[in-house]
Amino acid sequence: MPMLNRATQFLQRFRRDEEASATIEFVMLVPLVMWIVFSVIESGWLSTQQTMLNRGMNLAVRDLRLGRRPNPTADDIKQDICNYAGILRNCMANLTLELVEISDPIGGLTAVCVDRASAIDPVVAFDAGSHLDQDIMVARACYIVDPLIPGAGFGAALPKDPTGGFHMVAFSAFVNEPGA
Repeated sequence: MPMLNRATQFLQRFRRDEEASATIEFVMLVPLVMWIVFSVIESGWLSTQQTMLNRGMNLAVRDLRLGRRPNPTADDIKQDICNYAGILRNCMANLTLELVEISDPIGGLTAVCVDRASAIDPVVAFDAGSHLDQDIMVARACYIVDPLIPGAGFGAALPKDPTGGFHMVAFSAFVNEPGA
């Protein structure tokens, strides 16, 4: 019985004690605040990379439209995208460029991305100026980016491929002019 009294007295003292109440609030709120901080950092970095991928694609296709690149290959265009994008890490390895001639502009096409689990690149057939007619070409670039903080915040919620990368896709179109 004396043991029960001591336990009851201890619990009553513990309930009245207010010395560590701020610590409990801190422990409850810190995970939420850290999740918000990590999410803001991650979404800002992903947004910046997506913007730079779009910029690289637009400038590279602009060079094609203006004829600044004589007889470019798909690798030349891919290199231009990476050069213009600037901040994309390991861009040539993580970027897939797909050039598709469009006969039906409304057709549902899906983007092809780099399979980092294997070293196979998709076959891309592009020969600037090889057609007699003006063909509409759609250029799609898919860049695989690794989240900065993969297990926390927004980075944990992103849809990822088997290697843990997130797919960013940029589109553009141009007319493949006949050769001179």
